[in-house]
Formats: sequence, structure tokens, C-alpha cells
Amino acid sequence: MTTRERFLAAVRCRAVDYVPMVLGFWPEPRHPLATWTTGRERLEWYRDRGWDTYLALAAEVTPAPEVTTETRFEERDGRRVLHQIWHTPAGDLEERLWATEDWLQELPARCPLGDDFRPSRYLEPPFKTREDLACLPYIFPLENAADRERMAASHQEARELAEEFQVALVASPHGGLDWLILLFKPQAIVMRALEEPEFVRDLMAPINAAYRQRLELALELGADAVLRRGWYESTDFWSPKLYADLAKPALLAEVELAHAAGVPVIYLMDSGVMPLLDELASVPFDCLLGVDPATSPQDLREIRRRLPGKALWGGISGPLHLGRGTPAQVEAAVERAFADCGREGFLLGPGVGIRHDWPTENLEACERAWKRLR
Repeated sequence: MTTRERFLAAVRCRAVDYVPMVLGFWPEPRHPLATWTTGRERLEWYRDRGWDTYLALAAEVTPAPEVTTETRFEERDGRRVLHQIWHTPAGDLEERLWATEDWLQELPARCPLGDDFRPSRYLEPPFKTREDLACLPYIFPLENAADRERMAASHQEARELAEEFQVALVASPHGGLDWLILLFKPQAIVMRALEEPEFVRDLMAPINAAYRQRLELALELGADAVLRRGWYESTDFWSPKLYADLAKPALLAEVELAHAAGVPVIYLMDSGVMPLLDELASVPFDCLLGVDPATSPQDLREIRRRLPGKALWGGISGPLHLGRGTPAQVEAAVERAFADCGREGFLLGPGVGIRHDWPTENLEACERAWKRLR
């Protein structure tokens, strides 16, 4: 089988010649093994190494062209604060965030909203009142010619590489409750969801609509699979009831859209999965990606039992096995993953990228065990 055939078959719980191992790398700083400088060189590296991979296709929503931003650094209690103002035709949004040693060393022209470093640094979130919601159609526009042109160009380039190296093209729309965690302090927005559910629904509606439109475009351009983020949709933040009320409807709509195009859906969720198994079983996505079996109490055997017909991509912990373990512990973790997950509908590999300081000998131990057991 080609890596594309193997990847898509495993995601759909179909027969494969062997279990794929899909390991990605964190972009910066780079691991010493990640020696490539171009997309072509990356695919050559994976081909020569014998690892499976795919090409990720961004399905981004960027602000409308009439939106401008104004940024400056301020001082508060002897620390730097980023003050950013979003100017839109519907009014201005102001936000303030701590600038820390590991984030925002230099003043950006624009600090994008989809940054995972934001939530813990908010002094003032951008959306505070119901009046602020009028700006949403400009920050998350339903249509944006620049997004369409960029996606079309990147899809064409990626399709040529994918055909040459026989890898899958995977679209990655970024809707859902992740945005609530990115746009607010987590504890504040969870409480607001309980106390003002209509505010949260009205906030999420245009965001989800915009990303659904980008998903439609990605499917039209030609994606082989969809990878939907759910990093912050788990019970680390939300109760099963809030998940059912706020997250599930958008996910169901996206899965239906992808399946109508004949494309499987991979759903990414790292921790806090166990209390959601009944809800996840009722959403017909194809593969659950990223469940970490070591950083929190999560039972892979129970997940397999409770999610029949769904593939599982994971089995090992990135930070605790590959990052902090010994080679012997890594091999034992891979052996346990195969014992817990079997070989049908299973892809080996953590949902997080390999960091620059994770021992190379641990990656080699993972590779050895995979080749022995696959």
C-alpha cells in the first residue's frame, strides 16, 4: 500500500498491510532529526525513513480586508502589556495581554486571535459585551476572497506533491469551542457559558459558520480527510452537558458535510476524554486522534470498547513517553499500545508534535518497536 492508502484505510477501520506510524514534528525550534527546509524535502525524509505522514491543508478564516489593527506596548506593575485595538466597520475591539519572556518579545503588526499562548495572559479579552459581537462578521467573515485565493493556491501546490509522494491531503478547519478558550480566560468563559448561554451561542455562530464555509471550500478543492481540532472541547473545561449543548451541533454539521463528500473525519482530543465517551459515540466521526494514555487517567481499552467502529490514532504519550521516558520505557509503551488497541483501525503516534529536546534514542526505540509489532 502507499502511505496515502494505508493512512486512509486505517482511519476508516479498513484492512492495511501494516499499522501506520504517524509522528509529526514541532515547527520551531526544530528537532535535530527534522533536517528538511522545504515541503518536498520533508516528504523525501519520511519516504526514506519509511514513516507515514500526510500533508496538512489550512482552512483559515482571516479578518476582512477593511479590518485594521493598532498595537503598542504599555507598562503595568513594571511589566510589559500588549494593547491591541481591532478597528472594524461595526466598532472597535480592545484587548490587553501580558507580554512574557517566552511570548511577544517584539511588537507585532497584528497579534492573531488563534494563538494558544493567549488565554493565560489576558488582562482584557477582545469580546466583553453583547455589543462587541457586532464585530464578529468582520473578524470571522463568512466570505473572504483572500482566504479563497490562498487556499486554492496552497491546495494546488500540495496536490502536486501529494500525487508525487502518494500521501493524503488533510484539511484542518479550526471551528468549535477551542475559540472560546482562545478568546477568554478559560474559567471566565466557562462560567459565562453557564450564566449567559445565549451570549456564547451568539458568539460561536458566526465563527462556526465561517469555518464551515472554509471546510466546504477545502472539500471542493479536494481534501482526502478532515482533521477537526477539539483540544479545548473536552471535560478538562466543559461538562458533558455543555459539550452536548455547545460543541456537538457544530461538529455534527461538519461531519455530515465531510461525509457527504465521501471524506473521513479525524477528531483531535488529547485529555479529558473518558467522561465524554457516550457523547463521542453518538457523533459519526471516523477516527479519534491524540488521546494521551499517560498524562491523565485514560483507558485505551475502554475507549476502544465504547467507540466501536471508530479508529484510534495515538497509543503513546508524546511528553511523558517520547519526551521524558527511556528507550526501554518507550518500547514498553508501544507494546502496551498494540496490546490495548489492536491492529485494526489503529494508527500509532501522539497527537502532539515532537519537540526539539526529546531524545533521538526514544524516537528510534519507538520506531524499532513499531516495526517489530506493526
